[in-house]
Amino acid sequence: MRIDEPQFLGSRLNGAVELVDSDGRAFSLAQMFGKPLILLLSYYGCDGTCPTMNGELAKVLGKIDRFRLGRDYRVLTVSFDRRDSPGTAAEFLRKTGGLPAAWRDGWRHAILAEKDIPSFVGSIGFRFFWSDGAKAFLHPNVLVFVTPEGRVARYIYGTRMDARTIELALTDADWERISNSTAVFDMLTGACFSYNYEEGRYQLNYSLVAGVGSLLLGLSVMGLGVWGYRRKIGRLHE
Repeated sequence: MRIDEPQFLGSRLNGAVELVDSDGRAFSLAQMFGKPLILLLSYYGCDGTCPTMNGELAKVLGKIDRFRLGRDYRVLTVSFDRRDSPGTAAEFLRKTGGLPAAWRDGWRHAILAEKDIPSFVGSIGFRFFWSDGAKAFLHPNVLVFVTPEGRVARYIYGTRMDARTIELALTDADWERISNSTAVFDMLTGACFSYNYEEGRYQLNYSLVAGVGSLLLGLSVMGLGVWGYRRKIGRLHE
């Protein structure tokens, strides 16, 4: 069920895709662009991992202080079940505890037209199938981070999330804006942490830190050498 990430990272999503949210409002995927987007594929009849993923994400986002939902990034939960409707989306949202009023414009729960489901999920490498034994859909539990331009930037797997990982993934997704701004802290964060695909988490970029440390050490030694040489020359002229 794991996504073939090398094939889909950097791919552009089709902004012309039409969706309908839990309030019955139609909108295009492109209207969610312009800011980093966290995309979560679920189905609203699920009583297992889908509500867990949505609920856990809500808890983690509530702990993030540096980025504000709606202002700095957006979230979109989309159903891949052709049987879902705006009504089932609204009921799913109610069962998962709803959203704070301040988040309503930043996080939408939506459905796709049946004809658009295969192409939409296929564009990010998401696969699912119905299990008669489990009476449920089997699918990856994954957050997809999308750049403001609509390109896939990162996949984060699992129902257990932490605020730091989400912050780093949002920084990855918004790197173009950050690298052209004065957000030096975010630039350093993005450079000093790299994503470990095997472990599914961010970790310190040890090779970069070691390289920078070696460079600073070398410059320090050179500086001391120049200082010592000048001091020696000064003594000879006294």
